[in-house]
Amino acid sequence: MRTSRVAPAALRALACALALCAAPSWAQRANYEIEVEAPEELRAPLRTLTLLGRWRTDPDFEPEQLELFIDRARDESLAIARAAGFFSAAVEVARIDALDARDQRRGSGVPVIRIEVDAGARTTVNALRFELEGEARDADMGPALLSRWPLGEGTFFRSTEWELGKRQLIEQLHQRGYLRARITRSEASVDPERTTASLSIALDSGPRLRFGALAVRGLERYPRSIVDALAPWNDGDPYAFEQLLRFQERVRSEVYFTGATVLPDLDAVELDPARLTVPIAIDVREREAQRLTSGLGFSTDHGARALLGYEHRNLRDRGWQLDTGVLLESVRRQVFANGRTPWDRSGHRWQTGARYERQDISGELTDKNTVYFGQARRSDEIEHFVSLQYQTEQRGIDMASGSIRDSRRALSAGYAWNLRRIDSRIDPRDGYTLSAQLSGATKHLLSDRSFTRLYGRAMRFWPMPGDSALGGGLLVGMLEAGWVIAGSRDDIPSENLFRAGGAQSLRGYDFLSLGVREGEAIVGGRVMAIASIEYQHPITAGWYGAGFVDAGNAADTWGQWKAVYGIGVGVRWRSPVGPINLDLAYGTEARRFRLHFSVGYSF
Repeated sequence: MRTSRVAPAALRALACALALCAAPSWAQRANYEIEVEAPEELRAPLRTLTLLGRWRTDPDFEPEQLELFIDRARDESLAIARAAGFFSAAVEVARIDALDARDQRRGSGVPVIRIEVDAGARTTVNALRFELEGEARDADMGPALLSRWPLGEGTFFRSTEWELGKRQLIEQLHQRGYLRARITRSEASVDPERTTASLSIALDSGPRLRFGALAVRGLERYPRSIVDALAPWNDGDPYAFEQLLRFQERVRSEVYFTGATVLPDLDAVELDPARLTVPIAIDVREREAQRLTSGLGFSTDHGARALLGYEHRNLRDRGWQLDTGVLLESVRRQVFANGRTPWDRSGHRWQTGARYERQDISGELTDKNTVYFGQARRSDEIEHFVSLQYQTEQRGIDMASGSIRDSRRALSAGYAWNLRRIDSRIDPRDGYTLSAQLSGATKHLLSDRSFTRLYGRAMRFWPMPGDSALGGGLLVGMLEAGWVIAGSRDDIPSENLFRAGGAQSLRGYDFLSLGVREGEAIVGGRVMAIASIEYQHPITAGWYGAGFVDAGNAADTWGQWKAVYGIGVGVRWRSPVGPINLDLAYGTEARRFRLHFSVGYSF
């Protein structure tokens, strides 16, 4: 028989654990008891930060240690009181061995230690003297630095905030490029009798350093110009830590890379006191330049889905991107090819593409051909896209007297604007998004009808206060509207018109089933407006319950527009690819329930 030996310490620990599990909490024996009489904010620190507090239930306590803990307790208690601003405090620490019928704990057989703190008046800051030297003074940075200073005149003085405030001053200067900033004088003069504190602090910012050379590490497949173009500064611009974070986020969001880390070379700055530039280093992790993609999926809007695609991210070794594929869904078939250049230093890039698409939705069968060419421009929150697009379309509709087919074409110029000010593009919990589109065509230039198309969409995410009954919840609001200004919807390609309904539109209705009836089909109209409000509440880790109301419709004119409603409940799972949504909604106009399944939000 094989046996094993267990160390005595391990046996004792196991026995203690079993005893704690078996015995009620009130049966756990303390080495001694502590009574504290002090202002409320001092009681917890006195019980936890002193030696007496830390050893009260420690199993390794030896009775001989108690006198040492008592001797130390007065100085420790005074330090705690003074750190909180009670500089005139008086402390008494005593051991009470006599039994007291008013307190049953004193009959428990363990010593009782009393800590009494007569805090007195609290020390208040009555004067603050602040001096700033160096280039930061010339830039009038004093008011900005003091805007975050925690100890203004009239506030209670605390030692922790005094030290924190000084660190914050230096950090603010460092983040703005004054990396040689230092405190030349700091003094907190406390008058215990008058319970006042006079503060004095002087800073020398030194020179403001500037961005130096950029070292890029980890590039093997892609040209360095891709990384250089993403830097939000030019050589010689004033150094700012915020710019490093923007640079890192830009590189990480590019399709060429799986990750990036940007760091300033502070060692070089420290080793050379005469240096006036900060070298920057970025380490990137590259993606493969080419890949085949495939996937299967399902959504309640599009039905079963299959995708086969090919991507090339470095055509001609210039970082040009090619994205091609075949998409098969229950309601549509699509073949597409898109090309993009990398972003240049001015934040622009060129895009072009073509696609063929067949759709069969709500009784309308369309065959579409589209080619486009345009230029995108972006900042960190806003994207712009100016394009020229040519569309041709063959359309078939079942009528009571038989089917009809017609063709339409349009050469349209367009402008799209998007603002995303949210905490996460994958799973936003706070912030808002705004988007707007303007496009138009004239029948005098390769178009069957002149029209102007206006479209806008807004989403808002409100996190609920953490200290309320709705803590952890999320309120989501959405507004969407569109208007095609034209004499008629006839001869306008369907992609420019509006329909509603589905998981990302108006729940409780089939995908794009709301619009204008034409024969046996529902087709797009010239106007659309939708509003939605949804509340999500946490159920368990990563899971949320939801309730929502959607209202809106699509029609041919505003006079014909009439709101219909979708009301429902659902569940949300916060997955790594974004929230996965399952909703059960009742359409008041359709008078039936529908199940909707989708992933993420449509911005």
